[in-house]
Amino acid sequence: MTSDHSFVGKTALVTGASRGIAAAIARGLAMAGAKVAISYSAKADAAAGHAGAADRLVDDIVAAGGHAVALESDIAEPNAATRLIEACRGLIGTPDTVVLSASAQINKPFWRQTPSDIAVQLQVNISSNIALLQAILPAMQADGYGRILTIGSVQEIAPSSEMPIYAMTKAALRNLVENLAVQCASDNVIINNIAPGLIQTDRNAFRREDRASWEEFARSANPARRAGIPEDIVKPALFLLAPDNTFTSGTTIYVAGAAQIAQPGVYAGSDLGAALRSAS
Repeated sequence: MTSDHSFVGKTALVTGASRGIAAAIARGLAMAGAKVAISYSAKADAAAGHAGAADRLVDDIVAAGGHAVALESDIAEPNAATRLIEACRGLIGTPDTVVLSASAQINKPFWRQTPSDIAVQLQVNISSNIALLQAILPAMQADGYGRILTIGSVQEIAPSSEMPIYAMTKAALRNLVENLAVQCASDNVIINNIAPGLIQTDRNAFRREDRASWEEFARSANPARRAGIPEDIVKPALFLLAPDNTFTSGTTIYVAGAAQIAQPGVYAGSDLGAALRSAS
């Protein structure tokens, strides 16, 4: 948690923010002074066994002295991006700080990914983010201020055999970040990407049912030989999103225990693709 109040007066929208990494970033932004809209999918939270997670997060933030609201939104639906921006504007103002974290991840080998599996990952991970960026960027450029952060994955450069479509979409999103950062730099619109490695979240909770198996899995996931936690992402995220970051744009910060670097022999006893399973 940070005590820096550099986000006072800023309005943040964080997608997929009810749980995991995005929830930690949303909390960090709120504690740093931003008004935060927590966008979430009630259907996805319920399916994961975490119904009501967004409301609980808002309650925690408000109790700690922050300002947050929950916005239910299935970003895969038609026109969801426009509706989400309008809802945010109506409750706390036009967002000038945006974190794009919502994603769909289907763990299946390439040959078993169905057309439906592929379609939902392309829609949520790419098309929905494109729509949100198209809805957000013109106002930011006109105002001469904006901060955007996408939450990618170490799989952008070290793809897992279990998540080939997910990995592909994250690589595509990083490419878009780099393209748009160049186009928007002169408008003081800063766009970056964070690529986490194996982070302990509810998304990979099933692996911790057998503690010994989880510990072995985590040791094999990166040269640091352990999993990270969502709070490991918060400080680099706040740096990239901060108003006083005026020159770092179009970059990717890997928070992955050096898993992004090819290390022959480091992943002894395991295939690199297997080692990265359930990475963010």
